[in-house]
Amino acid sequence: MTPIQIIATIQGAISMPHTPLAIDGILAWAVWAQSGLPPVQVSGQLHPIEIPVQRSGCGRFHLASFAQFEVEQHENRWVNRRFPVPEAQMFGVDKFRRVNITAGAQKSYRLPLDTVHLVVDMLTWWAVGDADAIRDLLGVVHYLGKKRSTGGGKVACWSVEECEPWEGFPVVRNGRPLRTLPHDWPGLDDPATAYATLTYPYWDHTREELCAVI
Repeated sequence: MTPIQIIATIQGAISMPHTPLAIDGILAWAVWAQSGLPPVQVSGQLHPIEIPVQRSGCGRFHLASFAQFEVEQHENRWVNRRFPVPEAQMFGVDKFRRVNITAGAQKSYRLPLDTVHLVVDMLTWWAVGDADAIRDLLGVVHYLGKKRSTGGGKVACWSVEECEPWEGFPVVRNGRPLRTLPHDWPGLDDPATAYATLTYPYWDHTREELCAVI
């Protein structure tokens, strides 16, 4: 395991409406994608997934930062869903004469989606891990962020190279957390705290705890 820098060059805009992207979560997805395991929605259970990144001394998370980047420009896009009324009318029968398009599964909507253009189109992470194994896993990751299904966050290329570490590498720099950390993690200088999920899967809010956050 060596100190490494990971860079994703993005083609176009990317949407990251919540926390910056976590490279450990991205790698865990890549491991799952190559494993053939069913998704949680189908299997109903979480399968433990290990990635080629060193764990912290406490073993609760991996030594990898969240994405670091600078925003050049914001762009407000929209997520639209229009219920197909003409098609639904084809299924009308005597006992089914009305479709409520203001509620339920048939509700139409138009929601704002904040997207950003990045300075030099780059996302950067740091980690302690196996550079070759990480490079192979990232080869199957072609899109990042929200609304990947519509082409957002397209990855033009990945770079995984060894780098020079600093004190606190790769999760603390100048007293500032570079990822979600235990609130009492050494080296932090009066960080902001909030309840958050410490490691992947980050969407599992049932595991939230008090953490130092970016």
